[in-house]
Amino acid sequence: PDRGAAVYEAKKCATCHIIGGRGGGLGPELTTIGALRGPASLRESVVAPEAVQATGYLVVRALRREGPETRGIRVAEDVFWIHIRDASGALYSFEKKDLTSLERELGATLMPSYKSLLSSSELDDLVAYLASLRGVR
Repeated sequence: PDRGAAVYEAKKCATCHIIGGRGGGLGPELTTIGALRGPASLRESVVAPEAVQATGYLVVRALRREGPETRGIRVAEDVFWIHIRDASGALYSFEKKDLTSLERELGATLMPSYKSLLSSSELDDLVAYLASLRGVR
């Protein structure tokens, strides 16, 4: 797992993921991921992240009457408002009446595939590290 932790760090996974209270909150919390999912599922999430839709991480695209389009993870939504966190981590709040379009991208993810970004050994090390995560000791 030490080599896997080095891969996790080198590929800046903590930009989007939290382990033990440290990291960014754009992607799923990974502190106990090894207790929840097996190595094959974790590998698939790294190389084909769109194949496994994480609960609570719906990608949405909002288009305002004025201003640029915003695409990101839906943080919260009610009848009148939607709150979206984009890939940079910025949080946006929109009153729905000010939107011309609001699309839910089922099956989409903001996480890129790491298939071509990791060597075979790096992928094995990263998966072993993720599988070892079973909670803060």
